[in-house]
Amino acid sequence: MLEVNCEKCLDCAGCICLCPETALTINLTGLHIDQNACTLCALCVRFCPVQALEITEKKILTNS
Repeated sequence: MLEVNCEKCLDCAGCICLCPETALTINLTGLHIDQNACTLCALCVRFCPVQALEITEKKILTNS
C-alpha cells in the first residue's frame, strides 16, 4: 500500500506527473492515492524530494 505523510508533503505534484497509472491526484485537502489503481511501481517514492511517500505493504494478487 502506498501512503503519504501529509505533514511532509509539499503538494509539489511532481509525483502526479510521474505516475503511469494516474493513481495520484491533488486537491485543496492534499495528495490522494487511488489504492486500486496504484501498482506500487515506486516512481513517486523515488522522486519525492522530502520522502513523503512510502510503500508500507505489498498487495496480494489473486486470480479471483
